[in-house]
Amino acid sequence: MEKKRSSTLIKRQSIIGMPVIEGRTGKRLGMVRDVYTSGQNSRLEGFYVSNKGWGKKFIGIPFMDATIGYDMILTEGELPENSRFPEDSGGLKNLLNKEVLREDGKQLGQISDILLDPLTGKVEALELSESIFGDLVSGRRILPWQPFERPEDDMLVITMEQADSIFPCDKGIKNIFFNKL
Repeated sequence: MEKKRSSTLIKRQSIIGMPVIEGRTGKRLGMVRDVYTSGQNSRLEGFYVSNKGWGKKFIGIPFMDATIGYDMILTEGELPENSRFPEDSGGLKNLLNKEVLREDGKQLGQISDILLDPLTGKVEALELSESIFGDLVSGRRILPWQPFERPEDDMLVITMEQADSIFPCDKGIKNIFFNKL
């Protein structure tokens, strides 16, 4: 199977719930329940997939054996029921819902999602949300990925330079209205 992947970024949340299909037979292997990352939390290593049946039967599908499509994930060959996969350090999950502060104390929002490159599996950016009202009016903002100091704390403190690199997502009523003028 030839590997062709989209070069646009994909949100972690949009991967969760995607069906996983074996490319040669068309057999459905299950649905993505979450993703697991490398120790540095900067690269997607694979997918936790729950297969059919009752209980928590999970299989691990390595990222390199899969292709992320628009509405499904294709993989090569069937995987055994007891396939081993590494335990995730919780890196990506631990970043979600963290408050992001600039080093001078200004609140910049909460991390609402993680943007991944489907070609490389690399974490490219974090999506920031101010509030429901702020997201509706101005849209969410994107913080380009950089290694952060002490990401295990309840808050993520970033430098002024990192804060300057935040850019709008071009959504929200205000951005849509002004882009049409």
